[in-house]
Amino acid sequence: MLKATLTATALTMTLASLASAQEFTMRLSHGDNESNPTHLTAVKFQELVSEYTDGRVAVQIFPSNSLGTETEVAQALRMGSIEAEILYTGNLVPLAPSAGVLMLPYAYQTTEQAHAAMDELLDPLNERLVPEAGVRALGLLEKGFRVLTTSQPVEALDDLQGLKIRVSPNDIAIKTFQSWGIEPLPMDWAEVFPALQQGVIDGQENPYTTAISSRFYEVQSDITEIHYMMWTGPLLISERVFQKYPEDIQEAVARAGRESVEYGRQVSSDLTEEAKAELVERGMTLHGAPQDEAKWADAAQALWPDFYSQVGGEEWATQAIKIINSSTE
Repeated sequence: MLKATLTATALTMTLASLASAQEFTMRLSHGDNESNPTHLTAVKFQELVSEYTDGRVAVQIFPSNSLGTETEVAQALRMGSIEAEILYTGNLVPLAPSAGVLMLPYAYQTTEQAHAAMDELLDPLNERLVPEAGVRALGLLEKGFRVLTTSQPVEALDDLQGLKIRVSPNDIAIKTFQSWGIEPLPMDWAEVFPALQQGVIDGQENPYTTAISSRFYEVQSDITEIHYMMWTGPLLISERVFQKYPEDIQEAVARAGRESVEYGRQVSSDLTEEAKAELVERGMTLHGAPQDEAKWADAAQALWPDFYSQVGGEEWATQAIKIINSSTE
């Protein structure tokens, strides 16, 4: 009884100590459910921030867009009315065009190349994100390459011809698929599954984990591992908020951001491998990379100059491409 009383007293004192030590509250928004690498990255960030700041910063996580859409929250970060967010790069681009360099098609073709490039891009990208959108990226999360699921095998560029493929409604994705000789169909996400089910479209492109969570195995038979674009998403903090922190808190939060993103990348890799295995178990055929993927890459990379105006201008795009090329050699 005495032992239990002492333990309870110690716990109460510890909680009271942490509460008295807390100086800042950081609300962290994201759009995914609690089994997604995005949420698991947020949880790791929450843990590390508490550890590295000795409890002076408390992170509160708001999943599933409960504070607003990704773009709405990014706008709130600019004003400092929400403190932090993890979001898809494509949803940051309207506020910070420079982030679009992460979406250049076939910028990298392996996960290792992508990690190296993203890490090298982080600091120069922040030099542009802060004035463009009032946000700072603490790290760049990835959730795997967007692979192609179809209703028939696609093992070469010729096999793609004549197929109706849904793409995200952004110019880079649309023009990339056009460069491969087809006219893709941009479509709202909610319409994709029924369109596949009814044969309105023949395929779509998203990471492996999305193929599982969206049950595409029920309406698609084949997967081709094109490497044209990786799902990337920055862990952002409001610059207004960041600059209010003492220097030691800034350093601790920045460290927690880098390390939580590294953790999230490993979680993403593990879940991708699990998703692959499950999709095979559920009857889908994995074809690997196209036999002629060099043709896909050449056609897509030839479009890069067309996108410069959309990703922060030619000077920044040229600088970013040089960083990407040097880090992936």
